[in-house]
Amino acid sequence: MAIEPSLLDACTTHLKTCLKNIHKVIQKANEILCSISQPSVCSEVLLSPRGGDYISGVVEVYRLSKRMEGGMRTQNIDCERLRLILRDIELSWNNLQAFLSISPSLLQTLPSSSVLDYAAQGAFSDSRPCLQSCCGVCLLDRPVEEHPSEVNTSMLNIEGRSYHPSCANFWLHCVDPALPVLACHSSCSSCVKLKKDEL
Repeated sequence: MAIEPSLLDACTTHLKTCLKNIHKVIQKANEILCSISQPSVCSEVLLSPRGGDYISGVVEVYRLSKRMEGGMRTQNIDCERLRLILRDIELSWNNLQAFLSISPSLLQTLPSSSVLDYAAQGAFSDSRPCLQSCCGVCLLDRPVEEHPSEVNTSMLNIEGRSYHPSCANFWLHCVDPALPVLACHSSCSSCVKLKKDEL
């Protein structure tokens, strides 16, 4: 089922804004590490508590980009502009991993590509999940593993909308001080049922 043009535009703008900010964060990490000329100093920085915390934060930001990619697939959003930004994020991430290879112990802590493959979990189909129940940032319709020790972290419910905690955190700190609210598609059976129940 094709997504309505007005909703597609709103979703595309929303995703593009967030993905561009994700790219900026990962690109900034590359610039910081690239500015350290000595590999030994770079390794020392990466292995310090502050360096480790910083890289963990960047990993979470990259994880959000993969979640958004899965959300796009689940919502049947296929847009060349978004694919180009996702490609740029992947290039920046691969470059960052090259820096992290200086410290094998740190490289081993990074999540595997299969853990980050939210796109494989979504599937193009005739129906899309209700945007009211999806995360308002990444558009995935289910809880996700935020950290290896926390499986199926529950979603936050803010003013009747759902958000993964890390998605909401990134949006509020790096995109906009107001969380995004997207209208659902007109053929959503959940929204239609909800309206009938309210009558």
